[in-house]
Amino acid sequence: MTTTGHAIRPPSRTQHHRTVKDELTETPHPPWARTMVDALRPDWAGVLESPLFTSTAEGRFPEKAWRRAMLDFFCIIEAFPKYMGVYLAKTTFGQTPGDYLARDWLIGNIRTEALHAQWYVEWAAAEGIDYAELVSHRPAPEAGALYEYLWSICYRGTLAEAFGAVNYAIEGTTGEWTRLVLPAFRKRYGDDSRALLWLTEHAEYDDAHPREAFELIKTTVRDDADRKKVESATRRSLELFRRGFDAGYRG
Repeated sequence: MTTTGHAIRPPSRTQHHRTVKDELTETPHPPWARTMVDALRPDWAGVLESPLFTSTAEGRFPEKAWRRAMLDFFCIIEAFPKYMGVYLAKTTFGQTPGDYLARDWLIGNIRTEALHAQWYVEWAAAEGIDYAELVSHRPAPEAGALYEYLWSICYRGTLAEAFGAVNYAIEGTTGEWTRLVLPAFRKRYGDDSRALLWLTEHAEYDDAHPREAFELIKTTVRDDADRKKVESATRRSLELFRRGFDAGYRG
């Protein structure tokens, strides 16, 4: 109670989430983490080197390929908060190291990821893809394989594996490939800020998520065996991501 007789109110969800994010400020990587980042570098670069992105950045806009890719990857955009909900259920409120931070970070970010699906719908509309077509589309096998793999790792993997495969691999490379292609889409859409919102949010403002996810990997990984699993799960996610984009490009 306060001196005026009123109960002290706990911090708001927003205030508390800021506190959680402050606790996930980037820290120096231990040797095993540096080794993992270096080992994954070719797979990370492989996503960014997909011809869908390189041709767009070079001014050769592959309109039909983007349309195919946008349709194929909506299933993953829409599922993103649901993936996170699956491994939120693995947290135990502080019974294991990093567990409490992981729980609160996931709770705070699930709503944000839900908003991303609506922004993606608006981006698709700018490319002439209507809502009914987008939500009913059956993805090509390559994008479908990534969709199914992420469900699998969220259900069967550890917290650290899920953070690696979903938040670090997918969000991390998306932050980079959106920066590569954003100038072309700005030229294409002009002042249509709604059409650009998904791209700009990932290219300009969403860098924190993969960095925070890597901090959560470092705090939730348990032992050497788990570290190897995280590296393997992250690599597989990156491989499938690249295959999905290449399939869209080839048609």
